[in-house]
Order: sequence, then structure tokens, then C-alpha cells
Amino acid sequence: MKDFKNKVAVVTGAGGSGIGNALVRALAQAGAHVAFCDIVNLEKTLEDIKNCPIQVYSEVVDIGNKEAINKFAANVLGKFGHVDILINNAGIATGDRKYEEMTDEDFEKITDVNYWGVIRSTKAFYPSLISRPESAIVNISSTQGILAAPFMVSYCTTKFAVRGFSDSLRVEHQIRNIKNLTIHTVHPGAVATNISLNAEHQGERTRNFHKLLQKRGVTPDKAASVILNGIRKKRSRIFISDGRVQDILARLFPSALHRIIRLVMKSQKL
Repeated sequence: MKDFKNKVAVVTGAGGSGIGNALVRALAQAGAHVAFCDIVNLEKTLEDIKNCPIQVYSEVVDIGNKEAINKFAANVLGKFGHVDILINNAGIATGDRKYEEMTDEDFEKITDVNYWGVIRSTKAFYPSLISRPESAIVNISSTQGILAAPFMVSYCTTKFAVRGFSDSLRVEHQIRNIKNLTIHTVHPGAVATNISLNAEHQGERTRNFHKLLQKRGVTPDKAASVILNGIRKKRSRIFISDGRVQDILARLFPSALHRIIRLVMKSQKL
């Protein structure tokens, strides 16, 4: 997909700031019509694209709620008639918690958003996407969908699941010779967003990690640019920031990862 002009793009988790907001702005500037959702701050994103000569639809949606997703999809399709691009960006972090401190409710909440949100949104828009001559599904996983991290068991679990879903669907498309609908998995490394500060459980490690992201992470605008470029070039896996480095580490040193992670955490005071 080399050109986004007049395409209809859906972005979840696009309110206020972060990668979702940056994606909506970049798509709008490229001439795509955009539909986006979040639970807060939709007005900020609407303000950011108000001068773009495109059609826009936004809705408050709890991406962890199946009925809300289906309603959103129906409203989007009712307005635009079809969808060409779906970017499953919505996601949350649990925060600073040891595994034994995590409750069933903690796991259910993050799974409903990070995993089931991707599955359900894809399911809702899939019939339209597969009917288009050229379309794309973009699922935001993480480097923690490649390289497992301590004190992030629930988050890593969901991001590995998103990676597995995307890889499996891509292979199925290849076997079925479906070429019009491409599947992309995005693995952001360090990006300067507020996902850590928005986590439910806060601690010193969470705050230090947030500071590290702001210092070392690429901007959301840069992340959005890399993602859209990956769609244009039909890249199955899209790495942002140090994502590729973490992928290489996970593949080359699987039995030594815990030692490497311990050294990194110690050096960064995490």
C-alpha cells in the first residue's frame, strides 16, 4: 500500500497523545479518512486534525468490551461504507508488580484490552478489509512480545499473544493465497509515551522506567512514521527504536537473557 490518500483508516487507542494520536495525525496529513476511538481525550486528537480536508469519525470506546467494539465497527462502516486499514494500537500496562502480587482481575483487565481487543476489533472489521482490493491489519505488539521481561508477566503474556495471532493469521493468508490484505506486527522498543504513568500499579521501578523512556525513547511521531513506512513497504514485522536489537538478543542468547536483563536493570536502576 504505497498511497494512503482517500483510504479509510481505523486506529484504536488514539486519544490525546502517544502513538495512536501520532498515527491519526500522520494518516490525516497523508489524505486518509480516519476513524478512531479511546476512552478519553478524543477532543485533543480531533483538534490536531481539524484543518485536514478529510472525513473523520471518533467514538468513546472501551476496547476491552466486546459490545462496544462491535458498535464502533458498525458505526464506522455505516459512515464510510468500508475500511482499508485497521491499526490495533490500544493497550495498557499493569505496572510494577511481582507475579504473586498480580490478581486474577489484573490479568483479566489487561488481557481484555491488549489481547481480546485486538482479536475482536480484527473480527469486526475483517469482512470489510478482506473485500478491499488493497488493505492492511496492523497489530501493535511490543519488544516484550519478543523478549520476556521481569515484573511485566501479564503485559508480556498479552504482547506475545498478539504476536502469535498476527503471525498465524499471516501464514494462513499465505497458505490461502490472500494477497490483498497484508498483516503487520509492530514491535516498539523505547518510545516516549506515558504508558508507564498510566499503569494501575505504580512504584519506584515504574517511575524510573518512565524517565528512561522519555530520555532514550523515540517520539510518537517517529514511531508513527516508521509504522506507516512499514505498511507502504509491506513489511511483516516492523521494529521501532531498539526493537530490532532486542529481537536479535532474544534469538541469539535465549539461555543468557536473564543475565543480560539483570545487568541492564542494574545499570538503569530499574
